[in-house]
Amino acid sequence: MKAVVGGTMATLVVAFCSVVSAAEVRPAGASFGGASCAIAPVATSRGVAAATQGGGGRAAGRMRPAAQVTRNEKADVTFELRQSADGGAEVTAGSGGLQVTKTVGSTGDFKLQLRTDRDTVTIDVSGKGTRVHRGRAVVDLSRQRPTQARHAEARRLLAESDAVLQYRGLADALMAADDRSPSAMAVIIGDAVLGVLAGDVGATRRTAQFLARVGDRNRRPVGMAIDCFTLMEQRMMEAWNDYGTCWVSVSSNPLANLYQQMCAYRWVVQVESYWFSFVSCSGLNL
Repeated sequence: MKAVVGGTMATLVVAFCSVVSAAEVRPAGASFGGASCAIAPVATSRGVAAATQGGGGRAAGRMRPAAQVTRNEKADVTFELRQSADGGAEVTAGSGGLQVTKTVGSTGDFKLQLRTDRDTVTIDVSGKGTRVHRGRAVVDLSRQRPTQARHAEARRLLAESDAVLQYRGLADALMAADDRSPSAMAVIIGDAVLGVLAGDVGATRRTAQFLARVGDRNRRPVGMAIDCFTLMEQRMMEAWNDYGTCWVSVSSNPLANLYQQMCAYRWVVQVESYWFSFVSCSGLNL
């Protein structure tokens, strides 16, 4: 991505529009996970009862695929990965009093919902903007007309969120455990957005480096298609390099902090689309 300081914002907006074509999501037919490189299910997963899904363009009574259930004892979290009602990928996670639901589309757009007994936060992210919803308060952050004031408002809205605090702790524990399962990566990527919203300037860099680093190949789940996993690693590295180029290109601008946030949002949408491609390619029986 080329960026010119004088025309930075226009360049970033155009770049968002190119993310989808780079993802190259190619599932077979209309089934989730039915790509040409479909494989056996991950050995560490166990199936659960599938929920009956009607309406929404589906025939009444048609069964949704069973979720893939995994557990990370070090982080004290249980994941479920399944197809969402609209054909995307849905990850749910339960850790103590925190309940997480994240839905990702093939374009990289996603919705992240965090719930505790006292708090509910919903984050909607797309190439056009980000919506932060907590309680009755809503803050919209436009990509085309970003302002420091709106980002400050979102930061204040999340500052005392118990759900956000627990979620960020969970993401940190997953990185410390070097968990590179699809569900864990979904949570870790979501933390980068919360970091940007909270003013944590290093959050995107830490997450991007984690995803771009080649993990211990001996720990890849049994049956995982090597070409799918390797392709994801390559794309995550490309996204990391792209983010670094974007970050440096705007660093001398008077509004560098704001523009660097735009670089971070672009990176998030990009890697979400790559994550979706990986899950679709892996054929995790969803």
